[in-house]
Amino acid sequence: MRPQISSRFPRMPIVAARCLSFVSAAILIAALAACSRESVPPPPAAEAGVVQVMTEPGDAEILIDGRSHGRSPAEAGSALAIRLPSGDYTLDARKPVDEHIDLVGRLEYRHSADKPMPPVTIQLAQRLTPAGEAFMVEQQQRLNAREQEIVARFDVHEDGTATDMQSGLMWMRCSVGQEWTGQRCSGEVLRLSWNQALKAGEDMVFAGKDDWRLPTREELYTLVYCSSGRRFALDAEGGSGACEGTYRKPVILDAVFPDTPLANYWSSTPNEMFSYKAWGVAFVSGLIGAGSRTEYVAARLVRSARPAE
Repeated sequence: MRPQISSRFPRMPIVAARCLSFVSAAILIAALAACSRESVPPPPAAEAGVVQVMTEPGDAEILIDGRSHGRSPAEAGSALAIRLPSGDYTLDARKPVDEHIDLVGRLEYRHSADKPMPPVTIQLAQRLTPAGEAFMVEQQQRLNAREQEIVARFDVHEDGTATDMQSGLMWMRCSVGQEWTGQRCSGEVLRLSWNQALKAGEDMVFAGKDDWRLPTREELYTLVYCSSGRRFALDAEGGSGACEGTYRKPVILDAVFPDTPLANYWSSTPNEMFSYKAWGVAFVSGLIGAGSRTEYVAARLVRSARPAE
């Protein structure tokens, strides 16, 4: 049930081809040295009484003890020269990205005006602007409200079961292998082959019920909760459907199903195309996938609750 993941890496710039065309060893060494000088700018010349300030990335406003002194050059290896008397200073750099994010950096610097000082580099990192912080608070409030609406779909019982009021399914709140403590799930989750998972409900009595079974693929997928509010579409075979964007993991409601591991879970649905596979759901991402029936993964049991229950 593990998806195939491919990665594409950008190609790095190639030094001019002329550097590889020399035959003589001596000429080749000289050529490579010349290419190296072309690709890496020389450090700024040190001057007494001057601090050379660079930022990564460049083109950032430079403030010294809160006072603006211009912007760092955008070119890598170039520096902003600022003449200062000897003393201790706080160097800040900031570069707006958009309404919600700034790039910022800070450096405590001791300067001596009596001798040349080496260049200093301020590394920039992301920071939320006040507007960004307000946006994040508002977004979290919306997500919390949405999550509470979905939690309300379940009738949660103190006996370790939860009934989905929409589907009528009654679920074990803990995974197979765990024990219900009255509030949480304790113990290790068992890893089972598909055949073992199919038989996990046999002869089991839990919460006074003895008709527990492995859920179908569609039933199991109803437990996926994408806090981002977005999912990829299912494919023609009924697979995929993973959460999209930034989301909380595992992708299940902790208030209903506590202590769920970041694991794959079996369903009872066999894969029709490959007889040695069966379908399951990865609760690290919400992905529906097919895995070999001999894989050892987790399981959660369900029963079809009767109207009178």
